[in-house]
Amino acid sequence: MQRPLRLTARIFDHEPVRVPEARLWRGGATDLTTRTMIADPPRWLQITDHGPDNPPATPERPPLREWTLEQINPGDQRAPEAAGGVILVSMNVDPSREEEFNDWYNTEHIPHFNRLAGVIAARRFRAIRGDPRYVALYHVETADIYATQGWMAANETPWILRMRRFQRDRTYFMFRHSIV
Repeated sequence: MQRPLRLTARIFDHEPVRVPEARLWRGGATDLTTRTMIADPPRWLQITDHGPDNPPATPERPPLREWTLEQINPGDQRAPEAAGGVILVSMNVDPSREEEFNDWYNTEHIPHFNRLAGVIAARRFRAIRGDPRYVALYHVETADIYATQGWMAANETPWILRMRRFQRDRTYFMFRHSIV
């Protein structure tokens, strides 16, 4: 049995030094009213897929947020090569609802988003290090998908509406283009 993929995700308030094994995206926090990116101040997302024994080097300046993550669903799918955007959502969940939360995320939410037109890959992770504990990465054709009817409808199922009541410390970020 293959071990789940590990990933390090870092959000910076400055453009970090580029490292060959990492992908770098530029973007910002998400305005939840307009469902658009807040580009000022800019943020950078650095994503590094790696095994458990070879984490990336420590950055030259500390990030705003940093997670070492174990991929939950799908277990070993790496980040796709071509994506026009990445949407990052993180959250904690009420411990008394964690089993149902994971069931919902694995059986409804991630499969639903992986079928949504414009989503290249939807993946979710549990933090080995970092907070909030759960992180989802949606690799998309364009970050503008976040404001579409399809995306909004996928976030309005009865089960997701129930589970939102138990989620805490949610963060939302959008990143528009990969920096090579």
